[in-house]
Amino acid sequence: MFIFGQAWKTLCRHPLRSLLIVLVSAAIAMWSTFGGAVLQENHKARTETLDKQSNTAVIRPSSQLLETRQGDDSSWTEHYLSWSDYDKLASAGQTQGVQYKYTVAESVPVRESKSVQAITTSKTSDASADKTGGNLTLQSFYTAEAAQANEYGPYEVVEGKGLDYQNSLAQNVLVSEALAKKNNLKVGSTITIGNPTDAKKTHEYTVVGIYRYTGNPDNAQGDDAKFAKDNRDNVLYTTYTTFAVNGFDTTKGKGWSIPDLNVVFTFQNRSDIDKFAAALKADLPKGFMVSSPTITHYMQSIEALGTLAGTTRIIMIVLWICGALALLGLVLLAALPRSNEIGMGMLAGLSKGRLAWQFMLETFMPTLVGLAVGLVLGACTANPLAGALGAQHDVHATGGLVWQVIWIGVLCSVALAIVAGLRVTFFRTIRLFESPYISNSADSED
Repeated sequence: MFIFGQAWKTLCRHPLRSLLIVLVSAAIAMWSTFGGAVLQENHKARTETLDKQSNTAVIRPSSQLLETRQGDDSSWTEHYLSWSDYDKLASAGQTQGVQYKYTVAESVPVRESKSVQAITTSKTSDASADKTGGNLTLQSFYTAEAAQANEYGPYEVVEGKGLDYQNSLAQNVLVSEALAKKNNLKVGSTITIGNPTDAKKTHEYTVVGIYRYTGNPDNAQGDDAKFAKDNRDNVLYTTYTTFAVNGFDTTKGKGWSIPDLNVVFTFQNRSDIDKFAAALKADLPKGFMVSSPTITHYMQSIEALGTLAGTTRIIMIVLWICGALALLGLVLLAALPRSNEIGMGMLAGLSKGRLAWQFMLETFMPTLVGLAVGLVLGACTANPLAGALGAQHDVHATGGLVWQVIWIGVLCSVALAIVAGLRVTFFRTIRLFESPYISNSADSED
């Protein structure tokens, strides 16, 4: 207890130095905990969580081909793939022994009515519905898996409920928040839309849910769309069954009434997607490409997390180096100028071992306090701090990470304490008997 008391008195006699050791230790521990949590979550997101994503692939026009599309020229529907086209491509994929399941998404432009008016801007073309097929788009999905591969981007229902893919009699749609706000639509509202090539044919739907996009694919357009039907907020979502019952799934359509068929393939693992794409290469129509929207959407969702992880890693390295140098400097500053104190202690009967233990405690106590404070702050603020830094992803410090920071921090504290203790160990006992007067007199005689 005597040694502990002496160490505590020394720390209290130098409050600024002691406080600096605590603050530097806390900063290192906090950022190590936070940074470690970010790096762990980023690694998990790109391995374990990525492997759990749906391995889907679609055959869609490339960006270059889409640039040639004119929303008021229905001849562009000649680029649409038919069922016979997909049969040929699917057969080519099977030659490589790739196993897959498939589902369907299909869409057509539809005409607006008084009950639902499309969102437009000053950039929106004023071409008539007879030219464009309508200012809205009716997008259907056969299953929830097809919805996950939505080319307009992933979405979530924020009001009401989602689509019921098992109900063949339902006449339901989902509308975007922006479209609902413009038309004062609520869950339960009824809207009417018209056939793309026959204005006299109309269909009535009930709004069962209001959605919000959670991702933004590269080819998805918003208010910058030239044609209102291409603004993804003007898309109405329904089931494939409802779409077909109302006559939109037709092989006899002309112009914009020809449905844009999108077959979504699902594979057991991501490597099969590459095999499938390679098998289709020779038969793939010009301007089309195989891509995985679910994987693309997911990778876009963790892009911000990856950026934060890269920045955090750099800061951690810099902080470790600068922090280690700062702590080492503070420890040496506390230990080196104390020759007289060491000598007086030894004359008073204290051994080098007890004095070294006192010096070690003077380092050990503030560094451990800083470690504890930083660890708690880092663990408790990991998620809110990551959110504030734009991670767009939940980040939490796991128990394994916390224990890792603890034992590494304790080892570093012990190492610094040993450095302080070595100051006593290397003190030369002979200095207790040296006299500056004898030295000075000898020099004067010379």
